[in-house]
Amino acid sequence: MNRVETAAGAVVLAVGVSLLAGALRFPFLLQGIPGPGFLPLLVSFGIVATGLALTVTAVRRGQPAGAGIAWPPLPGWLRLGVMLAAMAVSILLLDVLGFLVVTTLFMGVMIFGLGERSWRMLATVPVLSAIALYGIFAVWLRVPLPKGILTFLD
Repeated sequence: MNRVETAAGAVVLAVGVSLLAGALRFPFLLQGIPGPGFLPLLVSFGIVATGLALTVTAVRRGQPAGAGIAWPPLPGWLRLGVMLAAMAVSILLLDVLGFLVVTTLFMGVMIFGLGERSWRMLATVPVLSAIALYGIFAVWLRVPLPKGILTFLD
């Protein structure tokens, strides 16, 4: 069995079980509508299922004799660094620029970092996704999101 993949699956499974235990402390429904435990419970089930799938796959597949870890080449590490930096900058600028602007820029950087070079895709998907997310969370679910420089969004 591939010990590294099995261990990674077990870690994901343990994180999912931990999140599940925390999510069960919140009410699932309040007066017939989703409560504060609704989304965390669904997400934790997904993480538990992913951990189980990773672990079972790693155990079933096994490891060929003499096989080592295939590390990604340098461009892969640079891409990962750019994405982590974009996430850190997004978190820092969220209150200043606001949810819509930061989410649009962040998604554009992520899509570019994943290798997409179509300017049509880079211009439309982040904008439409940010607007859809804003509509779901700020308008429909009434989650207060930072407005930033777009103060007219009240």
